[in-house]
Amino acid sequence: MNKTLLNKLKQITLEEKAILEGNSIEQSRYTKKKSFEIESNKILDSEKLITVRTHTRFTDFPNHKHDYIEMMYVAQGEIHHVIDGKDVVLQQGEILLLNQHSWHEIKKAGIDDIAINFIILPSFFDVVYEMIGYDNIIAKFLVDMLRRDGSSKEYLLFKVSDILQIQNLMENMIQSLYEKEGD
Repeated sequence: MNKTLLNKLKQITLEEKAILEGNSIEQSRYTKKKSFEIESNKILDSEKLITVRTHTRFTDFPNHKHDYIEMMYVAQGEIHHVIDGKDVVLQQGEILLLNQHSWHEIKKAGIDDIAINFIILPSFFDVVYEMIGYDNIIAKFLVDMLRRDGSSKEYLLFKVSDILQIQNLMENMIQSLYEKEGD
């Protein structure tokens, strides 16, 4: 990954600074609900369908789910998830696509564990369906993940760290979305 971009992603956020000062994850930053369901309107501008943010490091991220689809890309290091009681460790260059109904927790990440969360509203995938069609594993997962009953598969893990084209695509998407966030 481009060193300049990686250095931007490594910067300690205000939330991480508070954690390093002894505070814990503020659930109210992510949701108004009693259950820890992260609400897209708390972290995504109303006119956007997708955004990126770095994963919060230095503490365990408690068991939660989202009202959006999350895709995590590990830019450096590794990130340890527990999804429905199952350990899932993402290595550098891997991608995790999480069903919006999946309850999961994320173990404490260190200073050199850099992951990017893509926060994606379900309506974003209307365009994706038109591009990839409906008769493949990704489309089937997306259809299941958008179902409201939560009975579909929990996640897809893509071990693509050795595929240069995907790594370049991820870097370009992160760069593009990250720069737009600064506007």
